[in-house]
Amino acid sequence: MHFLRCLAAASALTFTLHAAEEKLRLVRETDALRPEQERAGFHVPPGFEVQLFAAEPQINKPINMAFDARGRLWVSSTVEYPYAAEKSRWSDPKGTNVKGSRDAIKILEDTDGDGRADKGTDFANELNIPTGFLPWHKPEHKAGCIAWSIPNIWYFADTDGDDIADHREVLFGPLGYEKDTHGMCSSFRLGLDGWVYATHGFNNTSHFKAKDGSTLELHSGNVFRFKPDGSRVEPWTHGQVNPFGLCWDRYGNLYSADCHSSPIYQLIRGAHYPSFGKPHDGLGFAPVMCQHTHGSTGICGIVYIDGGVWGPEWDDHTFVGNVVTSTVNHDKVTFTGSTPKANEQPDFLTSDDPWFRPVDLQLGPDNALYIADFYNKIIGHYEVPLEHPGRDKERGRIWRIVKTSGTSKRQPSVLPDLNDWRSALQSPSSFVQRSILAKMLDAPELEALPLLIRNALRTSADDTSLGLAYRIAIRDHLKLPGAFAKLKGTPASLIDEIAIAVPTPDAAEFLLARLQRGAPITAAILTQIARYGDPSFSPQAIALARKSSLQNSTTPLPLLTALSDGFSERGTPPPPELVAWAQELATQLLNSTATKPTPTWTTLGDAKWTLQPRRLTDGTEAPVLQSIAKGGGDEESRTGTLRSIPFTVPAKLALWINGHRGPPKAEPHAKNVIHLREAKTGQIITSAFPPRSDIAKQVEFDLKDHIGKIITLEVIDGDDGKAYAWLGITHIEPAVINVNDYQSADTTRESLKTLAVMLQHSAPAALREKLAAYLPPRPAPPPLPVSPEQRKQLDTLIATRTAAFAKARPDLETGANVFKMNCAACHQINGEGGLIGPQLDGIGARGPARLCEDILDPNRNVDAHFHLHTLTLKDNSTFAGFLKAELGQIHLLADATGKEHRIAKKDITKTEVTPISLMPPTFGQTLDEATFIDLLGYLLNEKAGK
Repeated sequence: MHFLRCLAAASALTFTLHAAEEKLRLVRETDALRPEQERAGFHVPPGFEVQLFAAEPQINKPINMAFDARGRLWVSSTVEYPYAAEKSRWSDPKGTNVKGSRDAIKILEDTDGDGRADKGTDFANELNIPTGFLPWHKPEHKAGCIAWSIPNIWYFADTDGDDIADHREVLFGPLGYEKDTHGMCSSFRLGLDGWVYATHGFNNTSHFKAKDGSTLELHSGNVFRFKPDGSRVEPWTHGQVNPFGLCWDRYGNLYSADCHSSPIYQLIRGAHYPSFGKPHDGLGFAPVMCQHTHGSTGICGIVYIDGGVWGPEWDDHTFVGNVVTSTVNHDKVTFTGSTPKANEQPDFLTSDDPWFRPVDLQLGPDNALYIADFYNKIIGHYEVPLEHPGRDKERGRIWRIVKTSGTSKRQPSVLPDLNDWRSALQSPSSFVQRSILAKMLDAPELEALPLLIRNALRTSADDTSLGLAYRIAIRDHLKLPGAFAKLKGTPASLIDEIAIAVPTPDAAEFLLARLQRGAPITAAILTQIARYGDPSFSPQAIALARKSSLQNSTTPLPLLTALSDGFSERGTPPPPELVAWAQELATQLLNSTATKPTPTWTTLGDAKWTLQPRRLTDGTEAPVLQSIAKGGGDEESRTGTLRSIPFTVPAKLALWINGHRGPPKAEPHAKNVIHLREAKTGQIITSAFPPRSDIAKQVEFDLKDHIGKIITLEVIDGDDGKAYAWLGITHIEPAVINVNDYQSADTTRESLKTLAVMLQHSAPAALREKLAAYLPPRPAPPPLPVSPEQRKQLDTLIATRTAAFAKARPDLETGANVFKMNCAACHQINGEGGLIGPQLDGIGARGPARLCEDILDPNRNVDAHFHLHTLTLKDNSTFAGFLKAELGQIHLLADATGKEHRIAKKDITKTEVTPISLMPPTFGQTLDEATFIDLLGYLLNEKAGK
C-alpha cells in the first residue's frame, strides 16, 4: 500500500506539472476568444463585477492608460510592436509620422454612462510603438498629451478643439529604443509637485538634454522626472531592471511595478535598486518591500487603493498585472513607521483564458479599476522569437472592475506644508519627514546638516526607509563645499558610512583624518580615498593600511587590493608605495611557501579542492573539503587526488563524507573513494565511498588491528562525469589531521595569483619570473556562433529531451540540487543565487520545449542585455564576458562561472558585442537525460503559487 501511495503521488505530481505547463506556457495553445467569452472566465472577489469598457476594433493592442481632467480614458495602442517602424517609413528625420502605421493614442469616452466606451478618437496617429503618455496641454491649446513614440518624447497638441493633434513637438530625443522595444519610456504620471514621473525600460541607453541645459543618461531600468514643458530633467532613483507602472499613496510615496528584481518597490528619491549586478553608491540598496515574486518576472502596471474609495477595509492594498500568469496579483501593505511591507494576498483577478495579458492598471475617477488587456497568444519578448507567427496584432480589451457597493468619493491628495524644512523635519509623522527629505535634495543647505544628522541618529532602526532617506539627504548635503568642516562634535561612525558614498576630495580627506585618529580601516574607505582623494593622501593611506594589517595580524591583501582598485577606477597607476608593498608581500608569501613544513594536504590532478559549508546528517553545518567549488560542466569533470601527511593510526577514526558515485538513478561506481593507506607500502587498509548525497554522513573505521602504523588519508575523485562527480570530507576525529589546514595553503596560492596580476608589469624581473607560475592562463577565445550542422544536432537533442520529459516523473528535490550546483552561480530563484543572468522566478511558464531550448541551445534567443562583450586588449589577448558595470576607468566583466574581472579601459583596443550567450552550450553533454529531466521538472514547477 505504501508503494501504491507513493506511485499515486508521483503520478499526481507529473499530471500537475504537465497540466500547469499547458496553461502557463508563454505561447498559449488555446484559440482566441470573443470579449464576452473572455469576460465569462474572469474570477473576482464577491462584491465586484467585470465589465467590458472597450475592445477591438475600437482599439488594437493597449499599452498604457491615463484619465484626463474630463474623466475620459486615453490609451496608447500599437500594431507595429514588436518591430519598430523602419526609418524609410518616417515622414522626416525626427519620425514625426510613420507612413501606414495604425499605432495611435486614442481617447475613449462613455457618453451615455452605461460603463462602455461608445466614442473613440485617434488623438495622435501614425505613431511608432507609443507607450508612456500623459494627458496635459499648455494653456493656449485645447487638448494635448506628452507621449513616447519612437524615437522621442513628444508634446502633441490640439490647437482647434477637434480632439485631434495638429501640433507635434519634440521634448526629448532621440532616445534609446534600438535594443529593446519592450523596454522604452512608459508610465508617465503627473505628480502634485508639477513634475512628470516616468520609467525608463530595460537595456536601452538614452541621453536626455533639457531646455535649461540639464542632462541625464539612463541605461536600462530607472525612474526619472521632467518638467512638462521639457525645461528640466533629472533622475528620481537609480537602478531596477524593467520598471513598468507608477502610482502614489496618500502620503506621497511613489511606487513602481518592476520585472526581474521585485514586483513592487517604494521609491526613495536618490536611492539605488538592484539591476543585474550593478553596484550601489556605497549606502546599500533600498529596502525591499515585496519579498515574494508572485511567481513571475512579467509584472507591469500598479494601483494603490487608499483614501476609503472602496471602504476602509480596502485601504493600503495594491494590485499589479501579471502577464505571464494571466492574473492581477494582490498585496496588503503594512507599515513600520514609513517602511512598507507587501503581504501577499489571494489574486484579485484570475482568468480561465490564458490570452488575458494585464499590461496596465488605472483607478478611474469613477472608482472602478481599469485593466489594459494586451490580449495575445504570446507575451514574451526575447523569450519567444519576435517573428513568431502567433503574435496577435489586432485584439485588445479594456476591462472595468466595479465594486458594487461601499465606494466613496476619492479624496484629493494634499501635500504637507513643506515650505519650512525645520518644522517639517520636526514633524512627528515619519511620512512628512520623508516628504521634506526628498524635497531638500532640490537645493541642499549647509545650515540643515546638523538637524539632519541629529534626526538620523534618533530614527528607529526598524524604519529602514526613513533611515535611508536621512542618509541620502546627508550624503547630498556633504557634497556641498565646506560641509565636512561643519561636522565637529558629530558622532563620526554615522558619517563614515555616508562619506564612502560622497565622490569628492573633501570626503576622502575626512575619511583619511578619521583613519589617522584610529577609526577602523575598511576596504571601502581605502577605495574611496584612492579613487577620489588628493594624490598627496596616497602615501598616508597606504602607510595606515600597512600598519593596520600588522597590528591586527590580518592578511594585508584585502586592504592592498582595495587601494589598487581605487587607483585603477581613477585611471591612474598605483603609487610607488603601493607597488613596494605589493612586492614585499609577494616576496614574503613566496618565501613562506619555500620554508613552510610539509603541508597537511597535497593534491594531484586538476580537481579544484575547496572548503565549502555543507550540511551534516546530524542537522549541523561544517566546512567540507571537497573536489568542487560551484559545480557543473568542466569543473565537475576534473579529477584528482587529495592526500594527507602521514599520521599514526588510532584505534578508531571517524570522519564525515559527502558526494556522489554517478547520477542518482545509475548504478554506483567506485571511481570516487576514500582510502587509508600505509605510508611506506601504499597498501590499502580500508576504504569508504561517498553516500550519494550533498549532505555529509559519518563513517567510522575500526583500526585496532593497525594501531601504531603510519598511514595517509587519500581522497580520490576519479569520476570525469559532468554531474554527480565529486566528493568531500570533514570533521576527522580524533584530530590527527584537520581539513581547515588546507585553507591556509589555498589562501596563499590565491593571494599569489592576485599579486601576480597586480605586479605583472611593475615587479623586478626576478620577482616577475617567480610570480609567473601564479598568473592565470590567457583567457579562452570567445565562443563561436552555432553552425547550421550544430543547430540541426541541437534541434534533435531538444526534441528528444522534450519527448522524454513528457513520459517522465521528475524528482524535484534532485532537480533543485542540479540547479544549485550548475545554474545558481548566475541565476536567481526566490531570492537565492547570482544575478549575472536573468532572474528565473516563474520560469516554468515557458513550457518544457522552450526550456529545453533555453538550456541546451542558449544562443538561440539571447536577450540583448546579455549579449557577449569581447574585449581585445593591447597585448592582443581577448576577454569575453557579461558587462556588469563601469567603475570609473574600469570595465567590470563576469565570466561563465560568475567570477568578476576588472579590465582597465586604457588597455582595451576594441570592444565587440555579439548575440551569443555567456551560458555554455554544453549541458546536453554535461547532464545525462535523467538528470536533465529532474532539472527541467524543478524549473517547470517554478510558477505562480507552484
